[in-house]
Amino acid sequence: MLNGLGAPAAWVLLQRKGEALQQRFEQQRTVARDVERFRERAREIGSVEELMRDRRSLQFVLEAFQLESEIDKRGIIRRLLTDDPQDVRSFANRMVDPRYRQINRAFGGIDGPPLADPRLVDRIVNLTLTNRFEKAQGEANPGLREALYFKRMIGGVTNVNQLMSDRVLTAVARGALGLPEKFGLLSFEQQRSILEKRIDFKSFADPKAVDRFVQAYLIKTQGAQAPAQNPMLVLLDASGGAGGLLSFVGRNVSLRV
Repeated sequence: MLNGLGAPAAWVLLQRKGEALQQRFEQQRTVARDVERFRERAREIGSVEELMRDRRSLQFVLEAFQLESEIDKRGIIRRLLTDDPQDVRSFANRMVDPRYRQINRAFGGIDGPPLADPRLVDRIVNLTLTNRFEKAQGEANPGLREALYFKRMIGGVTNVNQLMSDRVLTAVARGALGLPEKFGLLSFEQQRSILEKRIDFKSFADPKAVDRFVQAYLIKTQGAQAPAQNPMLVLLDASGGAGGLLSFVGRNVSLRV
């Protein structure tokens, strides 16, 4: 983890060394064991009901779609894993949360063993590891998990309705734009109108524009959490990039993952 840097500085470092840091994270013994166990169980689980009874495997699956906190909502999870994704009246298709549709499209309508397709297993492993890595970064530096998620997902968002269907993307946008907490008390139409005027979704095709947007979110988030000026932000402003930040690596900063 990038303990001690602060979210804005950690973000800059992750843009430079994120791939290597995630690889080291995935090589941790506990993480590697979880992946090995899931792959073994995926070959053995013969039905959705059997998957539902295997809490560790179910947890691993739900993590891929950032639904791990829903694990005890058994009725909902069963429907997400079994409903026909083509049915417009299905539970997932009636909900606003895109995570429900994502897991339903991955599993819904499968006859027989739900994890028989090695491509689905690979996808779940990759998504779960990414989710765990992002979560670990957020635990070390609040706001960083949401920032990494925003960068990963925003490329598929083309309008305000899509943005507002995802609470994390909306939170990052609100923070980056400097909108107050009371923004959430406005009606849906009022929120949509404001966001439509403030966000140019076409600009997110440019990675540099995404980076600037995310950094604005992180700086404002950190400022709200710690009113006193953070010395790392001074360094960021003074250096104009990652060069000055990287000079601090090794000075009371943990890079362990």
